[in-house]
Amino acid sequence: MSEKMIAYGGSNGQNFDDGVYEGTYDGVRKLIVGEDSHGIIYLKIQYVKNGDVVLKEHGRARGTHITETEFEVKCPDEYITSIWGTYRNDDHRYKSTGGSTSGQPDHVGYKPLDRLCHKETQLTPAEKYGLYLAANMGSPMYTITVSELQFKTSHGRTSAEFGMPGPRSRDFVLEGENGTKLLGLHGRSGDFLDAIGAYFYVVSSAFKQLEPQGGSNGVSWDDGAYDGLSKLCVGEDGHCVSSVEFHYVKGNDRITHCHGKDSKERKEFVLKDQDGEYVKSVEGTIDTDGFISSLTFKTSMNRSSEKFGTPVGTKFELEAKGFDKIVGFRGRSSVNRINALGANFAVVVVPPVKKLNAKGGVLGKEWDDGIHDDVRMITVRYDEKSVKSVKFEYINGPVIGDAHGDIHEDDKKLEFNLYFNNEYITSVEGHYGKRFAPNTSASAIAISSLFPAYMTMLKFSTNRTTYKVLSHSPEYTYEGTSFKLEEKDHKIVGFYGKTEVSLNQIGVYVKPIANA
Repeated sequence: MSEKMIAYGGSNGQNFDDGVYEGTYDGVRKLIVGEDSHGIIYLKIQYVKNGDVVLKEHGRARGTHITETEFEVKCPDEYITSIWGTYRNDDHRYKSTGGSTSGQPDHVGYKPLDRLCHKETQLTPAEKYGLYLAANMGSPMYTITVSELQFKTSHGRTSAEFGMPGPRSRDFVLEGENGTKLLGLHGRSGDFLDAIGAYFYVVSSAFKQLEPQGGSNGVSWDDGAYDGLSKLCVGEDGHCVSSVEFHYVKGNDRITHCHGKDSKERKEFVLKDQDGEYVKSVEGTIDTDGFISSLTFKTSMNRSSEKFGTPVGTKFELEAKGFDKIVGFRGRSSVNRINALGANFAVVVVPPVKKLNAKGGVLGKEWDDGIHDDVRMITVRYDEKSVKSVKFEYINGPVIGDAHGDIHEDDKKLEFNLYFNNEYITSVEGHYGKRFAPNTSASAIAISSLFPAYMTMLKFSTNRTTYKVLSHSPEYTYEGTSFKLEEKDHKIVGFYGKTEVSLNQIGVYVKPIANA
């Protein structure tokens, strides 16, 4: 799953899109940058896809004035997490002669940008600086191009600062949320690299993400989500955890990610993944300097690793109510320390719990509340024709799920409070489609097929009563599909589904009432 980040730079050149390289061993292996005294001339990227090297080149200009430099990534263990750069709106290049350049621009008084604070920069796409652009587009010599680039990796390594800024350069940052992996690039190029954007891996919202616990310093990283883990390795240095090494499983593939100090002397904890064992939780401590001082891993077979490091400082635990299995780790690290650790959790459906197929549309963002003991409260927001969002509060914890769907102030709201320990949901009924007012013309109905469907009704039945949202009215005409989520002698203990601008899909987890 990937997210496309907007491209920064100018509007000259032709669009390019390298696509997404998101296989287990896919990604960026090497970046080759051509630069001169005016900035970035070209960018070559060596991707790996299914074991093969795929080379992409953006920017055609070549010449003896160009310096070419490589930055290699130690994939698949290491991956790029962010791209910093600038684009200059003061440059004058001969666009028609294959990259010849004019004289050196004046850099007097230019103050280098603070790379450490670039996350706080308020970024605006280049095309929004319309006044300066419009005033210069009449000149055949004028172009906006990428002037500087710098790459950071999950190992905390940083490339050189390629290129040269101008007096009016604007900076930008391309990065995934919490340090996820770069999957591909897009942008514009002709003789030069005119604009650059990126694709980054996104952890599906069907997984539960726990924020890293520990200090706020260090390089952010997020390994993503896999089928599970086969082995964990932890490096120790004095009273601190100096490194972590995670051996992930994805199908028949094995992939390793390391963070922190580069060391071959790490203690191991091997999981019986062939027998279905997985990590359920992590306990640890954070010292007064904001570093992880100890870690202990607990599994589904009631085993615990040894206590890695020295347990001094503030205690923390990584455990997600309703979600049982750690499928990936995230965190922050320095050159020789682990600053913080978090995790990505998945739902594990183990009998007698069942997952009933979701009903509704296929589009939208996935969400999953996981499996719980019971449902305490239901909150539904809706307008005159559709269910906009749902939110559930569960008993174990209590756990309050996120609101799923868009929320607007003018939406209507219904809250259904279930009797504690005495009421449970037995079924959910609904209709996914469209509603038409009386006398709607055939042409209007035909045009409506161009627009997405929506939930026109929801009904939650319990062992005591029924809670309705948007009951169908006989004066309206409805098109679409009615559904009912129910398992005999079972109660609903969790919800999942998809949302876009409204609730698109809903599914449930059920458990036998006798096992409640």
